[in-house]
Amino acid sequence: MRYLLTLVMLAVLAVPAYAAFEGPNSGQSMGGFQGPTGGVQADTVKKAQSSWDDAPVVLTGNIVERLAGSDDKYLFKDATGQIIVDIDHEIFAGRTVTPQTRVRLSGKVDKDMMEPVKIDVKVLEILK
Repeated sequence: MRYLLTLVMLAVLAVPAYAAFEGPNSGQSMGGFQGPTGGVQADTVKKAQSSWDDAPVVLTGNIVERLAGSDDKYLFKDATGQIIVDIDHEIFAGRTVTPQTRVRLSGKVDKDMMEPVKIDVKVLEILK
């Protein structure tokens, strides 16, 4: 009985934790900070490609395709170029994104030797 009660409590407490922050432009009034993001080193693909490893970035543009052979790597495009972005399935939080959907991605630059520069995405906002 104690195990059942523990499982029920965990399930009840996990539901609010599962809800994802969708940012200030998501169209939902769930609260959260609405204002500028400080400490960003790159706001375009071109700047991100020349930034250092782990530099914080916020990119606005479109995810144009999923890369073959990968569940979490996509090609992102803005007005300055294209870059590979690594977006875990949980970051989508059940939302559908198409190549026509304008998004804002927040994350950090991931530079590995002998591999192209990638962005490790932590937050995905759908823009209206």
